[in-house]
Amino acid sequence: MEGTVVVGLIVKADGTTANVHAVSGPGDSLNQAAVDAVNQWKFAPATYQGKPVDVEIKASVNFKLEANPPQPTQSSQQAASTRDQISNLYTNAAEASTRGDYQTAVNICQRIVEVSPQDSNAWNMLGRSLLALNEPEAAANALETSIKLYPANSMAYNNLGLALWRQYKYDDAAVQFRKQIVINADDHYAHSNLGMMLRDQRKCKEAMPELEKGLAISPNRPDVLIALGDCNIDLGKREQGIAELEQAISASSSPGTRNNAAYVLAKQNIELDRAERWSDSCLSMESPRLQNISLDRLTPEQLNYVTSITANWDTRGFIYFERGDYAAAESYLHASWYLYPSVATGNHLAQVYEKTNRKDEAIRTYAMAIASADRLARFKANEQDVADAKERLAKIDPNINKLVSRGRTELAELTTVSFPNSEKANSQGDFTLLLSGDTLVETRRISGDVALDAFKGPLQAVHLSIKLPKDAKVQVPLRGTLTCKSNESQCRLAFFTPDAAVDLARKEMATNVPPFVGKSESDPHIYDSHAMGMRITLPDEWVVIKDEPGSFSRPHTVMFGKPGSLAMFMLAREHLEGTPELYKKALEAGFSHEEQYQRNGEESVTRDGLSGTRWSITMNKNNITYFFLTEFFTVGDDHYRLTAFAPKEIYDRYAEGFANIMRSVTFPLLHTEPRVLEGQK
Repeated sequence: MEGTVVVGLIVKADGTTANVHAVSGPGDSLNQAAVDAVNQWKFAPATYQGKPVDVEIKASVNFKLEANPPQPTQSSQQAASTRDQISNLYTNAAEASTRGDYQTAVNICQRIVEVSPQDSNAWNMLGRSLLALNEPEAAANALETSIKLYPANSMAYNNLGLALWRQYKYDDAAVQFRKQIVINADDHYAHSNLGMMLRDQRKCKEAMPELEKGLAISPNRPDVLIALGDCNIDLGKREQGIAELEQAISASSSPGTRNNAAYVLAKQNIELDRAERWSDSCLSMESPRLQNISLDRLTPEQLNYVTSITANWDTRGFIYFERGDYAAAESYLHASWYLYPSVATGNHLAQVYEKTNRKDEAIRTYAMAIASADRLARFKANEQDVADAKERLAKIDPNINKLVSRGRTELAELTTVSFPNSEKANSQGDFTLLLSGDTLVETRRISGDVALDAFKGPLQAVHLSIKLPKDAKVQVPLRGTLTCKSNESQCRLAFFTPDAAVDLARKEMATNVPPFVGKSESDPHIYDSHAMGMRITLPDEWVVIKDEPGSFSRPHTVMFGKPGSLAMFMLAREHLEGTPELYKKALEAGFSHEEQYQRNGEESVTRDGLSGTRWSITMNKNNITYFFLTEFFTVGDDHYRLTAFAPKEIYDRYAEGFANIMRSVTFPLLHTEPRVLEGQK
């Protein structure tokens, strides 16, 4: 057997390796042999500002026949072709996962295991991707297959533990995390996950050693610090716990970290002023993501922001509840509950109704909260939240089963609106809708009979029970199914929960075709890439010079040029949380490190319906002064960049060609109807 295995790994600050995994290779045996070998390597650590740091790298491991290999037969050539295909599919699956297109990653991994059913790594990647799609049962099945094929797998046990934890199979999950620790005693993921799961069970004394071990191996993980802080507060070490929550916030710029830390304080009913500051900070980062929304280019990421903002509003409302400000609490909790009816939020809102002597509303909301546990699309309801809601309801009215049964019906009605079937239509279709305040300001049909477009106006006039908090300057994208029957006087619009809308949108946008398409076979001038999300037309003689898939730390980039010329054109796409303004600052910070960097101008630009920014730049590379023209556009958390550059003295010679390439740029996936993509599966 021979071939080259490319492995991805983290070189830790002490020179040891972690998270070693095969990126591409000729097959299971060599792939695993390479992983096993690299797990034993020791590196001179990388340094930053004189200090050793963790870095992500890729390494090649070459396996070579010692002497006189036989000439390839037709069957061996076919096998080599299959290996090459699998290698390419691995790369495409990893790239799809990196950009958050988990359904495409699942589709590709399923193709790999069809061709190579003994490939343990492919089953492991399939399991991880299914878990990211919030399908923990299917993920667990794939991960169990991976382990069965290769019991010494260095990652699958931890992943299986996560899948079982997501199903609240705590004992089974703990077994898998501990198996991972047997294989690698220094696996910080396994230690940390075991500790966080025990924290969820309120077994803080058992959780503490695992959380501390995880942080000792990999310091400053925000989620682990929050769990540690929560447990220390639980165990009476209040000051230490708060210090760990503060450390988590210092270690992460994520709004989710601030929200989770604030919720810990609200749940413990301590330091509510501090909790409110953290909640304020979270909302100031999250809210801009839900502004200037266009239904024409609505992405799964933007739909996912609705899930996040409802969690943030629940935390904010719960802080106000613990303070005794029930009016403010109700404003936030009511909005969160109507957008995303979950057990925890319904429980909190019902408590507000209890405190304000609205017994009937409290009973109704507790019952609906308990009923909501059966209809959550993404995550199973926390059993402790369900038990708490049942206990509170029983204290008001012990007839729980009857109340919850009625609650299921009322919950369906809560997320459904009706209006007259004035057209006597008999059709069904999906719509996206945009909510501002308590009004639907825009609607768009995305599937179904075109005759349903006649209901856009009536839809926008529908009275909704929901009202966003007064100071929430956001637009909320929603998705629902409109059903009209000719023999019924009313049409009904049933809203999806935000997470169900996200998962459906991801599946609709996925494809079984390998994400990287490259240049069109029919026209050598056309470059059209699903992975890049852009299509351009190249001048004569221009070709692809370099194509580098992205990772979590760098963008996917493709470089074009004309042989013998220093004129270049580059496309880049990267996934980065943040507003267009934050991305602009990040670009500026990156460019400013270049020698003799100078930004000469800035203007607004529109390409294929997207609004963006154009910069003209000069900088020095290898003692040559280059002129750059770069344009960048943001859709959700995806950022697209087009850059033309050449030495300053010859830029003008290619200016017209550069302008033609820029004008040719389109973003096909942003204009494709989800149902069309679904038909290509």
